[in-house]
Amino acid sequence: YEEYDDHIEITGCDQLAEEVIIPAEINGLPVTIIGEYAFSGCSSLTSITIPDSVTSIGSKAFSACSSLESITIPDSVTSIGSSAFSGCSGLAEITIPDSVASIGGSAFYKTPWLDAKQEENPLVIVNNILINGKTCEGDVVIPDGVTSIGDGAFGFCSNLTSIAIPDSVTSIGSNAFDSCSKLKSITIPDGVTSIGDMTFYYCSKLESVTIPDSVTSIGNTVFFCTPWLEAKQKENPLVIVNNILIDGQTCEGAVVVPDGVTSIGNGAFIFCHGITSIKIPDSVTNIGDHAFHECLNLTSVTIPDSVTSIGYKAFRDCMNLHSITIPDSVTSIGEEAFAYCSGNPSITILNPNCEIYDSLYTICSGYKQFNGTIYGYENSTAQAYAEKYGYNFEAIAEIENPETLLGDANCDGEVSVADATLVLQYCGNKDKYKLSNQGLVNADVDGTAGISAVDALRIQQYDAGIIDKF
Repeated sequence: YEEYDDHIEITGCDQLAEEVIIPAEINGLPVTIIGEYAFSGCSSLTSITIPDSVTSIGSKAFSACSSLESITIPDSVTSIGSSAFSGCSGLAEITIPDSVASIGGSAFYKTPWLDAKQEENPLVIVNNILINGKTCEGDVVIPDGVTSIGDGAFGFCSNLTSIAIPDSVTSIGSNAFDSCSKLKSITIPDGVTSIGDMTFYYCSKLESVTIPDSVTSIGNTVFFCTPWLEAKQKENPLVIVNNILIDGQTCEGAVVVPDGVTSIGNGAFIFCHGITSIKIPDSVTNIGDHAFHECLNLTSVTIPDSVTSIGYKAFRDCMNLHSITIPDSVTSIGEEAFAYCSGNPSITILNPNCEIYDSLYTICSGYKQFNGTIYGYENSTAQAYAEKYGYNFEAIAEIENPETLLGDANCDGEVSVADATLVLQYCGNKDKYKLSNQGLVNADVDGTAGISAVDALRIQQYDAGIIDKF
C-alpha cells in the first residue's frame, strides 16, 4: 500500500492470495483507493471483501482474477476504472451500488456477468450509464434516462448503422463509437456537454454530424479519418466547433488562430509537421492535451495572457521549439507538457506559483536531462522544480507594478468609460473578462473589499466629472 497524508491506497497483493479482506484503516488512516493493477493477475483469488471506506477502484485493479466468481462493491464507491474486472473469466455475480457514477471502458470485458447482461439486452445500462452496446446491429435507439454513453460502449460495432441519442445524455465517452464503419450520420442532442477522446475515430462512413452549442468539451482526434472532418478541412484548415479549435492538422507555415477561439482543443495540431509558428489570440484560455504534440517544425509560439492552463503533452516532441515564455496567467503546466523539446534552450515561467507537474519529464530535452535554462522568480515553483531535478535556473528581476491609478481597470494609463465597461463585464463573467493583478487593485474604488457594479458606477461618475476623486 501507499500511505498519504490523509488516506491509504492499496497498490498490490500476494499473487497466490485466495481470500482477501481489505481493512478499513491502516496506521490510523482510511483505505480509500484500490489502485491500478492492485490485484491484477491474482489468479488464485476467490473472494475479496472491500470496506465502506473505499471510494474508487482503479484501472485493471482486478483484471485477470480468473478464480473470482462474485464481488460486492460497497455503497461508498463512486468510480470504477477502465478494465477494472476485465478477463475475470469466472466472475458471474457483481453487485454495483447506486453510488457508482463513473465506469471506465471495458470494465467488465470477458466476464460471464457481462455475457449474461448482453443476452438480456444488447444495451447494457448500469446506473444510467450505457456501458456496452457492442452486440447491437442496425438502427439503435438509446432509451430515455441514460445520462452518459460510456468509454468504448459501441467501439468496433461494425453493424451499427444509426443511433438515436436521447436528450437525457450529457456526456459521450472516449472511443464510444470508435471504428463503427457503417455509421453514416449522427445528431448529438442539446443536453450533451462533453465528447471524449477518439469518440468517432475511424468512422469511415460518417458524413453528417450535428453538434449543439451545449458541447463545451471535445476530446483528442474525435473525428479522425471521417468524411465529415475531411470535408471541414477542405473548407478551412482550422476546424472550429463552438469556439474550440478541434483540428488544424492540415495547416502549414505560420498559423494565426482567429480571435474568438476560446480553446486549443486536445490534439488539435498533433503530428502536424507542416506548421512553423503559431499565434494564439487573447480569447484562448487553455491549451489542451496533446495540442501540439510532435509538431516537429514548430519554432515559435506566442501564448497570450488569457491562457490559464497548458495540458498534458501539449508541446511534447516539439524538437525545434525555441525559447518560450509562459505568462503569469498560466496556473498549471501538465505532465510532459514540454518533454523532449531538444531544441528549446530556455523556458520562462512568469507565474511564481504556477503548478508544474512534478515529474522529471514535464520539461526535458531528452532522457533525464534538460539542456536549457529555466527562468523564473526567486522562491518560485519554477526555481523549486529546476533545483529538484538538477536543471539550470536563473532568477529574473521582479517586475514592479506601475503606480496604482484608481479607476484604471484596463491599465492603459487613464480612467475612462472603457474601464467601467470592463468592470461590469468582469462582474458578469470573471472567466471570460479578466482583470490583471494590478487591474484588480485599480478597479476597487468604492471603499469596500471586492469588485462590484458599484465600482463600475463610481468609475463612470469620475469619467463624467460627477465626482473628482475616489
